[in-house]
Amino acid sequence: MSYQDKREPLNNDELQKVVIPCPRCKQKLRLPIYEGEKLHVTCPNPKCKKEFSFDYKKYLARKKFILLSTTIACFIVLAVVIISSVFLLDRRNIFITEVKNEYKSQFKKIQDGFTRENISIKESYDNEIKKIDVVVLKTQAAEHYKKIWEERKSYSSKYAITSREKAQLEMLALSKDKTKSIEDVIRGIAIKAAPNHSTVNVLSSASGFSLDIDFDMSELSSGEEGTKTKHDSIDSLKKDVIRLVSKVTNDIFEYCQNLDLDSISVGCRHYVRQHDDRNNYIEDINEILYKVSLNKKDLGELKDNPFLEIYLTTKYFKVEIDEFPNLSLEITSPYTPEPIKLPELKKR
Repeated sequence: MSYQDKREPLNNDELQKVVIPCPRCKQKLRLPIYEGEKLHVTCPNPKCKKEFSFDYKKYLARKKFILLSTTIACFIVLAVVIISSVFLLDRRNIFITEVKNEYKSQFKKIQDGFTRENISIKESYDNEIKKIDVVVLKTQAAEHYKKIWEERKSYSSKYAITSREKAQLEMLALSKDKTKSIEDVIRGIAIKAAPNHSTVNVLSSASGFSLDIDFDMSELSSGEEGTKTKHDSIDSLKKDVIRLVSKVTNDIFEYCQNLDLDSISVGCRHYVRQHDDRNNYIEDINEILYKVSLNKKDLGELKDNPFLEIYLTTKYFKVEIDEFPNLSLEITSPYTPEPIKLPELKKR
């Protein structure tokens, strides 16, 4: 770098210097400051050797202008940010208010629509109620249920819901089967009507057929296993036995009315603990607790609907065996640490 200076140069430590870039190659140059004078500068870069004049006053004025411009620009940006924040905050509040108002308006429209629809439905409902003729409705209901009753009496399969009702349809089909002997038909109906694993015997005589059935209580009533019983009294157990016997006898006579079945005997078995005179345990015996017989001549014609739980045979029972007066229940004490057991039947 070279420059022309007619004055006696000062010591380097006494000179103030400024760093500027070369206008051509942009190499940084350190130049001494001589206020009021221009320097003739030659770039020291061998590849450049650019010659130019450096006026510190103009350089200083340009720096001040840039600094002032930057400061003003910063103030302008800051002012814009502050004003924009205030403006945007106002716009945000205005937007939130508008959204709330729109939501309230839409909600009110929906609420009004529901209110109008509710009023319309209520008016329509009230009008329909006014149109109903109670007498006509009662007549229609009576005809409807009469039709259902007739369908049930004709053994419509759509009313056979329970396992017993489905079995009754099978018994009806058996009673009309002309390919089997009367004895086989009676035996088949008895097997369908009686509980599983029942003892069924068909006996023939000059006057017709008689039927003897014995079944286990546990086959029809849950909680009956061995000498255990779900009942808490002998009377309760007896009523359940009579109900089960009635169900069996009713079904058999219902579907054997046109067959030569003169009589039927039905017994119910249950395990009972046997004791000697000193109340010492002997063994458990599956014995018949209750047995009844019925004669066809006493029954006449059964006119009940077999799909209903109505047993018209019960009042014609002739009791052949009744061991209930000789039974007692032995119930485990609820205060023992062991789990509570079902009552046990035992012979007195």
